[in-house]
Amino acid sequence: ASRSPWFGVAPSPPHPIPDPIGSPRQMLDLGLLMYGGLLVLALWRAICRYRFCGLWLSFLNYTSLLYLILTASLVYAVIEFYERLGDPLQVERHHDADVWSIHWLKPFVLGAPVAVILALVLCWLQTEGHVFEIHKDVGLDKHDRAVQIIALPAVFAVMAMASMVPIYELVTGNISTEMLNTPFGIDIRSRLGRYDGIAGVSLAQEQEVAWSAKPFGHAAFHDGGNGTDWDKSFNLAMWRYETCFYVGDLFEAWALYQFGLLALDLIRESFKSKLRSEHEAERHAGEELLKSLDAVSSLAWLGTMAFVVVCVGQTACSLSPYMVGISATERSDAIMTGFQVAGFIASSVALYNVFVVERNFHAHLSRSSPLLKFLSVKILVSLSFFQRGLLVLLQGGNKLMPHFVQRIVGYVPLFGDILNMTEVQLHLFYPALILYECFLTTLLHFWAWKPNELWYEEKDGYLSDPERTPLLPKAASAGSEA
Repeated sequence: ASRSPWFGVAPSPPHPIPDPIGSPRQMLDLGLLMYGGLLVLALWRAICRYRFCGLWLSFLNYTSLLYLILTASLVYAVIEFYERLGDPLQVERHHDADVWSIHWLKPFVLGAPVAVILALVLCWLQTEGHVFEIHKDVGLDKHDRAVQIIALPAVFAVMAMASMVPIYELVTGNISTEMLNTPFGIDIRSRLGRYDGIAGVSLAQEQEVAWSAKPFGHAAFHDGGNGTDWDKSFNLAMWRYETCFYVGDLFEAWALYQFGLLALDLIRESFKSKLRSEHEAERHAGEELLKSLDAVSSLAWLGTMAFVVVCVGQTACSLSPYMVGISATERSDAIMTGFQVAGFIASSVALYNVFVVERNFHAHLSRSSPLLKFLSVKILVSLSFFQRGLLVLLQGGNKLMPHFVQRIVGYVPLFGDILNMTEVQLHLFYPALILYECFLTTLLHFWAWKPNELWYEEKDGYLSDPERTPLLPKAASAGSEA
């Protein structure tokens, strides 16, 4: 769901400034790459999902391409992260760089990449089971929507892993503001001939202006202010960190939208099955229910689609410094704040829609074993916003306590350490926690989204293959739960 700013005030997208540390190796911006990749895959899915001109796309269907992109991104992020472990912590620059002062945090963080690797492998294997059913032309739309829901833990976990890299680059002195100009190893804006809104101001001149101008009101981004090299690096790392989670939120919103469509399709099929009843009263009831469902569907998922639109805009705005100059990004603070408020409202409405559908139409969804399915979706949707908000609330409440109470809380194992973490430590702990939770959610998906359930084959409440129709209703129910 839409998330609050990074455990404090949301940083403005920084401008390119001279590197205060040196010339560390450039790193690909995985947030930008994944955002572009998801948009391309969405277009590819709209053109041809699994077949092109009747030809089955074995390796070029959008699900296979998605997992190839995720695998490449994960390999790059894991290599970058573990390579930085050999670099000393820059404690002399700032005391917050001593992230391993909490002894259990290091093994907790270093073990998290194993969880995301396992989550990605399991999601891919489960997806292949659904793609195999799609290849047999069994429940195309249902399996396709299930595939996108199953991919959510993998996408969110990979982006959480990518968010840890700039944080560890920060504490080891490897953060580079030049990555704004060269996210792919080349200077994009100069290659495209981009200029700032002020006529005649080139990219090089823009960097010089950035040292003296203060378009964002953040002295930490500019020379001559109260900020230090650590402040500049910290804000850049936090910006890249947030961008990764914005991309994860975007796919989360899309998966929730697909889950809503799937649930409503199953309810519609249940209502249509009443039209074949031998009793006229039941047929009439089915007709009325279908009429009301169309109106309910439009209202129920309006918030979910709004959530998708807000996440698309939020992610695009967070990447704007790559393509625009100073004058075009002066209002970015207000824009991002507006997106965060809109995202919070839209995500809350979308999550409420899920609860409403589950509560009021549970009987019509019973054949698809909805309990675990709704549970898995609600866990993932609430993962990023509510959990993070809880951490912020607990830390803020602890700071308001009397000093002697804070000292007592500090002695509580694990809980006391979490409440007294620095911002940098919290930005390593939180994505690592997300990685473990995504792995557990992936295991839940194995029970919730089995590809061989009978309801995938149903059309209007009946199996498409009459020979597979159970003789007894109890057998049908057992087949869905198997």
